[in-house]
Amino acid sequence: MVAKHYAAIFKAPGSRGFSSAAFVGRLPMSMLGLGIILMIKESTGKYALAGVVSGTMALVQAFCGPFLARLIDRRGQAEVVFPMLAVSTAALCSLMLCVRFKEPTWSWFASAALAGAFLPNVGALVRARWTKLYTGTPALHTAYSFEAVIDEVVFMIGPILVTFLTLQVHHEAGVGLAAGFLVVGTTAFLVQRRTQPAPHPHEHHTGPAAIAIPGMRVVLICAIAIGVMFGSIEVVTVAFAEEHGHGDWSGLLLAVYAVGSFIAGLIFGATHWETPLDRRVMILLALVLITATPMALAPNIGVLALVLLLAGFAISPTLITLVGLVELLVPAARLTEGMVIETTGAAVGITAGSAVAGWLIDRSGAHTAYLVPVAGSALALLTALLGSRWLRPGDPAIE
Repeated sequence: MVAKHYAAIFKAPGSRGFSSAAFVGRLPMSMLGLGIILMIKESTGKYALAGVVSGTMALVQAFCGPFLARLIDRRGQAEVVFPMLAVSTAALCSLMLCVRFKEPTWSWFASAALAGAFLPNVGALVRARWTKLYTGTPALHTAYSFEAVIDEVVFMIGPILVTFLTLQVHHEAGVGLAAGFLVVGTTAFLVQRRTQPAPHPHEHHTGPAAIAIPGMRVVLICAIAIGVMFGSIEVVTVAFAEEHGHGDWSGLLLAVYAVGSFIAGLIFGATHWETPLDRRVMILLALVLITATPMALAPNIGVLALVLLLAGFAISPTLITLVGLVELLVPAARLTEGMVIETTGAAVGITAGSAVAGWLIDRSGAHTAYLVPVAGSALALLTALLGSRWLRPGDPAIE
């Protein structure tokens, strides 16, 4: 029954091709942050520096992303993203070389910032293509859910791969492979021009930006808070595994977290939900907080793995619902811009979460640092509760 729901969305011509290419193009999103952290940590031994450099890339991407997304909505995906891809890839290569040859740390930050500024947001691009195909139909919920599930597959594969390559092959191998996936996957995605959304005429882009919509500001703050949880969990889990003498298990632990989200996303996407989106997101954010709290109490690797698995069950449904809210809140001419605001808001949170968690790890250890994801999930729930009246433009149930 679940497979039948997902198979139906691939009846549209070209859908298999662009979704497959986007899968490869998105692998770097689960590899670059952790890969940069591990690469710099192995080179310097400093978690805090590693977290801040990695976070710099995410922060600059968050700042530049909405502006570039607006340009994509106006001029088309291929025309804008190909130059972005070239600059970002060159900057990633520069970062690897700077770390390898121990150039001044300012060059590390400069390279990371340039990579982040032009890093293509493949997740937003592929969701815009699904929206073109299925807007206003129940199939759109299934398509968004499928992409959220693919995100979880990416986060199951990426951390294990980048951890193995960085720790067992070469310090720069993980980031290098991520850059390769970025080039191959994004290029394969962009050459499929038949399925890309048509650029919207200039007159459709008059009026306020997507972020001026009150509901989008609520979504943005929720995304930032969830990003704090993601960014901190990534850094703290690596440190927790090392503190317990199993540093090479960190990628596997992060993959376990993604497995829980993967399973929940499959079920959630194949289910018809009557609950309005605004109410649904608050229920899900409450579950995120409840399941994140035990991380700070885990005494060993085995218990932490179980806690991460359970915590993962709340993640994918929450992200699917936030994306659904974006599609509901923003006009069609600003859809990519709205999608990028949500995803890059998470990147801002990842920046903050990585930096704060790295600082706490260096001073108090991993157990204390697990309070950061708990705080992030609490902030997301509080924001949704306080801003709930702006998440109800008409009937919020889109399925």
